[in-house]
Amino acid sequence: MKKLLFATVFAIIPFSAYADDVLVNGYYRNDGTYVQPHVRSAPDGDRSNNYGPSSGNSQLMNPTARDYDNDGTANYLDTNDDNDGYLDNNDSSQYGYR
Repeated sequence: MKKLLFATVFAIIPFSAYADDVLVNGYYRNDGTYVQPHVRSAPDGDRSNNYGPSSGNSQLMNPTARDYDNDGTANYLDTNDDNDGYLDNNDSSQYGYR
């Protein structure tokens, strides 16, 4: 009975719950700027597997489409998101910000 219950619960919970995606609800910053709702990767201390910034509204809820350096490899799979020759975990400006 326990195995059947576990299998049923596992089948009902969407896969994204296991992918460590985090839905961030819209909110206002202290300076009054509104931040739109978006999906981000769960913080884990590894900078190379993050989704990175979105380049438009279409990427807010589709983080796997984010490719900062347009090299065809999504940010979360790219160990050098800005293609500057430095691996993300050792890069002080992972997305080209200085």
